[in-house]
Amino acid sequence: MESSFLLTLPVEIVHRILDCFNIEDILFSFRYVCKKFYSITDIYNRLTLDLSNHSSQTSIHRLHRIISPENVTTLILRNSYYNNELNDIDYFFSFNDIHRFTGLRFVRLDSLTEKDFRTVICHLTTLSTFKSLSIFDRRILKNDIIILLSKVTALQSIRELDFDVSTRVLNEISWPKHGMYQKINLKLCSYKQWCHILHHSPNLRIASITKLDMNNIAKDVACNTYKQLTSLTLNCIQCPIDQVEMLLASYPSLISINLTLNIISSFENLQRFSQWEYFIGEKLPRLKTVRFRISSPISRSQDFANIKSIIAAFRTSFWLQRKCWYMQFKYVINNDGAQFIINSSVDGYVDLYQEFETGLISYFTSTRKDDDGPKMHNVWSAIVNLPEVTQAICSRRFTIPKYYLFDNVIQLGLDIDHFDDWQRSSSFGCLSKLINLSQLKEIYFLLSCKATFEASKINTILEKAINVRTFGIKNNGSLRDHMENDCAAISPQIEHFIIRSPDTCTMKVIAEHVEHISTITFSCDWSSSKTWKKIIKWLMEKEKKFSVTDDYRLIRIWMKDTIDI
Repeated sequence: MESSFLLTLPVEIVHRILDCFNIEDILFSFRYVCKKFYSITDIYNRLTLDLSNHSSQTSIHRLHRIISPENVTTLILRNSYYNNELNDIDYFFSFNDIHRFTGLRFVRLDSLTEKDFRTVICHLTTLSTFKSLSIFDRRILKNDIIILLSKVTALQSIRELDFDVSTRVLNEISWPKHGMYQKINLKLCSYKQWCHILHHSPNLRIASITKLDMNNIAKDVACNTYKQLTSLTLNCIQCPIDQVEMLLASYPSLISINLTLNIISSFENLQRFSQWEYFIGEKLPRLKTVRFRISSPISRSQDFANIKSIIAAFRTSFWLQRKCWYMQFKYVINNDGAQFIINSSVDGYVDLYQEFETGLISYFTSTRKDDDGPKMHNVWSAIVNLPEVTQAICSRRFTIPKYYLFDNVIQLGLDIDHFDDWQRSSSFGCLSKLINLSQLKEIYFLLSCKATFEASKINTILEKAINVRTFGIKNNGSLRDHMENDCAAISPQIEHFIIRSPDTCTMKVIAEHVEHISTITFSCDWSSSKTWKKIIKWLMEKEKKFSVTDDYRLIRIWMKDTIDI
């Protein structure tokens, strides 16, 4: 049935479908379905050939017999130098001359022998339509190979370069005076090397650097301006904020920034960053998209008024209305101290099921589109790893503060791991000293291993958290059998029950036994119109009211007839 439908499609559409298949499926399976597919495969000229030391020589030999080298546009060669004997890449090219691959557009070379590397790069210099080269090799390359590599970067057709190579190789490449490449990805380079590349790249628009060494920056070099760059991604940057500002100010045409700053030297740098409203307005007037993660170690004795002032700086009309850039703020306590983290966010929404940072306690707050400044200033969420906190207190690695660090915590997530002793009364006593339970409105149990779920223990917390109306569970398969009894025993004060990643049987059991709750919400990590197909059919048979979100991630069941959807 499917093959007959494909026969009616235009060849161009079938080729688009073949783009999703690997070369073995295309040549060894699809090709032999019928005569038309055979002929379609023969003219399909977007094949991807991926060879490594783990390739089957039987498969390689079959490819040699069938493949038309001119139809290969993507070539991926990996790990040939780990095998001193005849490797699979050499084996393949003993049958096929590399010079027959005249249609290559994209090539990735990963840890090849010098012989293989030289052979492929030499061939690429002869191609007039070659577009993209990726190299992953930290060895020191010989001069003749670097000369060939320099010729590839000077090709008029080249549009993208992706280099994970040593800084010495970057230094020795003779970059063309007017490079045609528009996108470049670098794993490691110094600031001086980066400026040298930019100086020779008038057509460069998009750049990404995983680790940029900002040491020993000469002031005369730092003042250069490069107006061609419109998108910049920088990861693992470790330098003072003034150097970051100097760097970004060199690219006044930037439209998009993706920035990761790790371990800024002092908390004062975070305060400087909170003033970027003025820096962006003056130095980066075209900026439309901002993504970043900025972290700084912070003393546990740090004045929390300073933290609140940083957060308040991102609640101005510039961030919320004019730019629509929203932020999440995290204060994470671990065994070594504390850390303050600022993350950009699409909408500022805090999902306790997703917001995990390694630590004993994590506090979260955010800015959102519907932010009401005075109302939102002191609203926080928290995740407490109760077993780890209990153990840290016993081993004197952590001391309970004399006062609540953040008084108005309205959401609480309890990260429960494989220790069963979290349900001891001492753990609950510890929790009440860390979190002002009377302020809570929502509680979530994040079951991360084989923890059990007992309503009686949860109700012990709810007795002290009198304003909680929403209770949630993250279910990763750890919920025990017959949990309907515990669900039914949840305190009557709970109006909304949320459970993550349940199976259909669990959903049916809960929906039938939890009658005193107003709404039950089931959520999942994936999004498909078929996600809730089985449970929807069952709900309709039971004549229960329900609604599904537009992205299909949530289905809510309305348990009481008096509630309007």
